[in-house]
Amino acid sequence: MNTKRFIFSRFATKTVTYFVLILFFFVSILPVFWLVSRGLSYRTDLSFDPFELPTSLTLENIQEAWTTGRMSLFMSNSIQVAIPRVVGVLVLSTLAGYAFGKLKFRWRDQIFKFMLFGLMIPIQAMIIPIFFNLQRMGLINTKLGIILPYFGLSMPFAIFMMRAFFKDLPNDLMDSARIDGCNEFSTFYYIMLPLIKPAVSALVVFEFMWSWNDLFLPLMVTFGDRHRTLPLGLMFFTTDYTQDNTLIAAATIITIMPIIVIYIAFQRQFVQGITAGAVKG
Repeated sequence: MNTKRFIFSRFATKTVTYFVLILFFFVSILPVFWLVSRGLSYRTDLSFDPFELPTSLTLENIQEAWTTGRMSLFMSNSIQVAIPRVVGVLVLSTLAGYAFGKLKFRWRDQIFKFMLFGLMIPIQAMIIPIFFNLQRMGLINTKLGIILPYFGLSMPFAIFMMRAFFKDLPNDLMDSARIDGCNEFSTFYYIMLPLIKPAVSALVVFEFMWSWNDLFLPLMVTFGDRHRTLPLGLMFFTTDYTQDNTLIAAATIITIMPIIVIYIAFQRQFVQGITAGAVKG
């Protein structure tokens, strides 16, 4: 009797769990489904009911958003901002993470804890000094004016993440490399860095996503379309009195596609990095 109750209880628990997961899946996928159907539909199909399913699909909205909406220019700007940010943050954070995690020097822990204060300060609290510093350097309304503040804003989290992974690696690997004649940089580059590829892949996805979706900093330091990024470009489809929801949906599809591609490319390593990072400190 107890066995039957145990089996029934286990079956009921799994049933409820799967039901809740399926429910959350549909709740999560519904906005994406509506976005895609809206962006690929003819405007006449949805002129009366915005939630009506389209009777046919077309790529004309994507093409119009790409050309008339100047999404090609905004995407080029976003790429030119995101790639230097990702590369720069990766290089600096891996070097700093290795130093804080494996090297011994004076005030190491105190400097690391001081850097973590950057996680607690939002960009909204720093935007005024950032703006005036960029203005003094002549970097307002330039791509470099968007890229440089990202380094300081991203480094606390990136260093914290890299330090956790480097710290978990055994010191015997470093000792063996030094016995074989490797200097400090060779030990870092050839021995330690390849072992944290999942963490590097996860950081690539995080940094690219944050850079690609950022609206606040480009809005504050750029004006005109020459240096605007994709989030600002979406505002092109909205005026003071009207907005073209179909073209906005099509432009949003264009905006999210690179993020999906990056995630698919680094999916396996990203999941490994996130699951491994959950038990590191």
